[in-house]
Amino acid sequence: MSVRLFTGAWRAGETRSVDLVVRASRAAWGAVRWASQTRAKDLGKLAIDVVLMLGAAVWAWFSAFGQVPDPGSPLPFVAVAACARLPVYLGLRIYRMPWRKVSRHDVLWLTASAAAGPPAMALLLYILPDPFTLRALARPYLVLVTEPALYLILLGSVRIAARTIANSHRQAEGGRRTLVVGTGDAARSLVWQIQESVTDYRVLGFVDDDPKKQDQRILGVPVLGALDDIPRVVDRIGARQIVVAIPSLTPERMRQVLLICERTGVPVRILPPLRELMERSVGVSALREVHMEDLLPRSEVRLDREAVSSYLSGRTVLVTGGGGSIGRELCRQLLKVGVSRLLALGRGENSVYEAMQELSESADGCELVPVICDIQDRRALARVFELYSPDVVFHAAAHKHVPLMEQYPMEAVRNNVIGTLNVVQLSVDHFVSRFVLVSTDKAVEPRSVMGSTKRVAEMIVKGYAEAKNADMVSVRFGNVLGSRGSVIPIMTRQIRNGQPVTVTDPDMVRYFMTIPEAAQLILQAGAMGGRGEVFLLDMGYPVRIMDLAQDLIRLSGLVPNQDVPIHVTGRRPGEKLREDLLSKMETAGARREGQFYVVPPEPVALEALLGRINALRAAATEGDGAQIVRILQSVIPAFQPDARHLASGALHGGTAPSAMGPPQ
Repeated sequence: MSVRLFTGAWRAGETRSVDLVVRASRAAWGAVRWASQTRAKDLGKLAIDVVLMLGAAVWAWFSAFGQVPDPGSPLPFVAVAACARLPVYLGLRIYRMPWRKVSRHDVLWLTASAAAGPPAMALLLYILPDPFTLRALARPYLVLVTEPALYLILLGSVRIAARTIANSHRQAEGGRRTLVVGTGDAARSLVWQIQESVTDYRVLGFVDDDPKKQDQRILGVPVLGALDDIPRVVDRIGARQIVVAIPSLTPERMRQVLLICERTGVPVRILPPLRELMERSVGVSALREVHMEDLLPRSEVRLDREAVSSYLSGRTVLVTGGGGSIGRELCRQLLKVGVSRLLALGRGENSVYEAMQELSESADGCELVPVICDIQDRRALARVFELYSPDVVFHAAAHKHVPLMEQYPMEAVRNNVIGTLNVVQLSVDHFVSRFVLVSTDKAVEPRSVMGSTKRVAEMIVKGYAEAKNADMVSVRFGNVLGSRGSVIPIMTRQIRNGQPVTVTDPDMVRYFMTIPEAAQLILQAGAMGGRGEVFLLDMGYPVRIMDLAQDLIRLSGLVPNQDVPIHVTGRRPGEKLREDLLSKMETAGARREGQFYVVPPEPVALEALLGRINALRAAATEGDGAQIVRILQSVIPAFQPDARHLASGALHGGTAPSAMGPPQ
């Protein structure tokens, strides 16, 4: 009996031993697998953290009990601290925390792990026997207060030190030496991103006009002066680039800052205005060169997309001149408001083809239809209306260059008058719900053939809108920045090719708008609708062409009349020193609606107007430019043709020479 009991006990002990060995083997295998799956870099950080963890426990012990006679050995408490800390540390994966890019979120997790330690240690100290206890000591809770603080200090300090050393090393290695203008939220966000992740820039200082910011350090970077000190600061620190990081700068102040930066001779980049930053985050990727639209003397147009979508969504829309710069932008905007079919009509196959190639990338369910057609060809145009039955028509096709139309008034009449008449009549015949004509400020008290033909086009729209009770309006533009053949691309090409920039008259001023603004104004006018009204944008104050040329040269990093000469060529026939947006009669009746002025239609005797247009058609067919001018004067009493050009004979169909500089 005793033998059996002994044998059973032995076998039971053997089973427990085997079980312990198996469990120990599994734990060891799990540890081996965890270590093999953990990167060597993380294991290194784990080892350092464990040493710091144990050091914090030893430091906490002596901080709490160093004055106590014979406090005993700290080793039992260090063992308890390690047992309590390691599961929390590993569970929160603190060892995976990046050191060189540690963030405030990482510090929060580290703080959480520090706070979780004392409760676990208190529990272990309560349940474990001596020597794993602090009950023999006075105020044993002191060590549980100091240990987490020292734990957080040691583990946090090593991470912050690693980040600081890494950033300093990266900044010291290279990058373009940069001076940042501004110390606001946008500037700080930009500099923080540069310090954290960008090696192409090395920020050496700020400048700001706020006297409270002077001599401060922001993100470790000194504020070195005010905006007027930029040339001195650039020379002192050897900056090779200036970044203007004040998105809220007005165009006037931006122009002043650029003038100051020009004296340094170093390139200038900017954070774009707030309207652009709304769609992207502040950062290095948002930096760009200064554009002319940044210097426009007003805020940019905001489109009422809901009102525009209400009359365009799901409709068939025809855009004449769809291959041009304004027509193509209009097509881009139309795709965004959900038209179902878009007809891009143009006379030139290349421009229409290129427009289709671009628009097809963002059509998103819209049927794109390229139409090669001349609006002067009524039969061909009628087939387009019969085949597609457009609901809305935007008429942007026109001849627009003043000097050329002075030489070829017949072409101005055929395209701007006869072509417009064809589009308007077919729109009425096919019950188009909305019609918008793209006009120009040169139609106001015109001095040129082009301006007068566009004024006749406005009258056609007014006459048919009233006579047929049709929803038809006109939109009057100033100069459009960047449109094909306009002053900006021509001057930019002259600067790029090292040629002198040509300006017709130093006192000439013009109103300017951007291509997107032009397209949005067209869409907005269609949403508001009317019976022949003229819509125009409040474009602020006019800009001198000479100032424009100087700004373009500065934006290219050059100095006007030093690196790039400016030549004054003299005004050309048909050009005015100043364009007006409204005639004297229109000013009295114009009303303000948001960013637009709306001019009520003047009475138009449609039958009499059509008779004059037939006379213009005949004169154009015969090539009689002088007769065209006389008829235009009878239709528009304010039209005052240029006497110099009348004497040259070009209006009789000749090809008198004319300087083909930028249209101004």
